Amino acid sequence: MSRPVLLGVFAHPDDESFGPGGTLAKYAREGVDVHVCILTDGAAGEVDPAMLARSGCSSLAELRARELACACRVLGVSLHQLDYGDSGMDGKAGNGIRPNLASTPVEEVAQELARLILALRPQVILTHGPTGEYFHPDHIHVHRAVIKALENDEVAALPELRVYSSAIPAATMRWAILLLRLFGRDPTRFGENGDIDLTRVGTPDHEITVRLDVKPYYEIKRQASSCHASQGGGGGFGARWIPGFVLRALNRYEHFVQIAPPASEQYATLFPSPPKTGPVRSS
Repeated sequence: MSRPVLLGVFAHPDDESFGPGGTLAKYAREGVDVHVCILTDGAAGEVDPAMLARSGCSSLAELRARELACACRVLGVSLHQLDYGDSGMDGKAGNGIRPNLASTPVEEVAQELARLILALRPQVILTHGPTGEYFHPDHIHVHRAVIKALENDEVAALPELRVYSSAIPAATMRWAILLLRLFGRDPTRFGENGDIDLTRVGTPDHEITVRLDVKPYYEIKRQASSCHASQGGGGGFGARWIPGFVLRALNRYEHFVQIAPPASEQYATLFPSPPKTGPVRSS
């Protein structure tokens, strides 16, 4: 029997680790064939010039590609890298060499994703939510492209395909914002670039379809996140100033909303039925 397949489709290097890294690590170690598709080079991010110089890389895009390869090795997943430019939070960034993602027609991106989906034939696809988690235009564009790819007749005919978007429960965000303020941080200027307003973030709890316990994989997620040093990696939300035991509690569960086919109940797994395979990688 062939191994079940999971495909994560994300906008930037680090989205696979900072987001559902625990989920990807969990299923990879349960014998699922896990793939990650990253659509952009991440070159619109910020980087310490001294770090870039020490890395020996000629550009931030090169450094982020190295970090992404490191994270995928830690997670135990196969990497597929597409060739779009990072649009930045304003949707206008780019290097003039390749089109940025947000300015590329959704139909064009969807065609490329459909080809990958048909090649891998996954039972599960993970991607960004309709608001891009924190309203990043590239995240939103990826979500729309995945939805468009599902209109492909061959993709629509894949058996037992479930598609999920990552979600941060509104209740979790309320606690996170409280912690930020307790530690003297401004939740409206979060992130390495201070361009994320967390007060606008959060999915209503009743819309959550899957609440996945990834506690045994927290350390793997932390190590994968640490690969993305140029983006402040390691530990996820608040790692620099929140005590470790609080971080582990915040990262115990990862949450998803099933977007296709529509779900009428909640699940404890992403797969239509538990993957019928044994572990193939040690943790």
